[in-house]
Amino acid sequence: MRSIISASILAGLLCAVPFAAQADDDKASDCKPGQILAESMDLSSCYGKGDKAPDQYTRDTAAIKNWKAKGLPQPTDTEQWVEISGHYVLVNRVNSVIKEIRSKDAKVLTK
Repeated sequence: MRSIISASILAGLLCAVPFAAQADDDKASDCKPGQILAESMDLSSCYGKGDKAPDQYTRDTAAIKNWKAKGLPQPTDTEQWVEISGHYVLVNRVNSVIKEIRSKDAKVLTK
């Protein structure tokens, strides 16, 4: 009986290890040049051109409608501008890939 309880406790602890490893959020200082820090599902991660954006930024409700007034180029039918962490980000709505990142003054971020 004692060995069953010990085995159950050990199995429970081993199941929790992957969650502890994933709990480490990125910080702004962890991001490389050309990347931005964004929150998604209570997790902070660095994102750059070519990365897949969190799903919440591919929804129509996240789109910047007045992109022209902000000095941004017109997105194609499958793209939209969104705001992530104070930056303008061009996201492909079909595959969620980040195509471009711009600062608040609409200048392209470079690596």
